[in-house]
Amino acid sequence: MKKIIIMLALSVFAATAAFAAEGKVVSVADGAAVVEMGADAGLKKGAGVKLNGKAGKVTAVEGTKVTIKAGNAAELKAGDKVKVDKAASMQGC
Repeated sequence: MKKIIIMLALSVFAATAAFAAEGKVVSVADGAAVVEMGADAGLKKGAGVKLNGKAGKVTAVEGTKVTIKAGNAAELKAGDKVKVDKAASMQGC
C-alpha cells in the first residue's frame, strides 16, 4: 500500500513538473500576451497554462510565438520575461 501511495505522489509531481519554460513578452492587448518561446515549447491552441503562476489559455500559436489569454496579462509589457507552465490536468481522477 505504501508503495502505491509513493508511486501516485511521484506521478502527480511528474505531471505538474513536466513543462516549465521562460519566454519574452512581444506584445499585450485585450487581456492576452504574445510570448516568444523556444522552438521546443510544444504548446497547442486550447492548452491550459499558467502565465507567471496565474491560470491562462493558449489562444494561438504561430511559430515560436504563443498568444496566452490570462488574467494577469494586462500587468505585463513588451520585453518582460515570463514563466509559462502547462496547467496540471487531473482528468479521470
